[in-house]
Amino acid sequence: MRLFRAQPRIALAGAEEAAAIAGLYSRAWDRHRGRLDERLIADQTPAAEEVSAWLNGGFEVFTASLEGALAGVVRCSFPTGTCMVDRMAVDPDRHNAGVGRAMAEHAIARARRAGVTKVWVQATPKLEDVVQLYRSLGFRESGHLRAHYWGEDVTLMELPL
Repeated sequence: MRLFRAQPRIALAGAEEAAAIAGLYSRAWDRHRGRLDERLIADQTPAAEEVSAWLNGGFEVFTASLEGALAGVVRCSFPTGTCMVDRMAVDPDRHNAGVGRAMAEHAIARARRAGVTKVWVQATPKLEDVVQLYRSLGFRESGHLRAHYWGEDVTLMELPL
């Protein structure tokens, strides 16, 4: 009998992981088909070539693994004294295993180490569990917009550091 839940191991992604990361995005977003606009899903499911481009510069991509298997991914960028956290996805088989929270906490810790003043995230209100996760970590809503390119409303959230 296991008394404690396994903790995700979070590490900076390597170029050799691009295809696996792209596959995880596809699995994670497929479950939202019919619930979210297809343009949003298409934008959030990058091909391995796009993930490779992220890994070659401009972004820090972190993976979370549980029991040796890829369980989640998150991307961070650091424009002008802030940190933008986006592209977080969790393998559907690992939902409610603490992977999303661990990745978000890791991204916030990375932002603190970078010395930035704010962390930004955005999420569609239809993904209530995602918005609630960010709220539970101290993010507050700073704006709403209609992202016509995604066909969805988006909530912008910030965390002052």
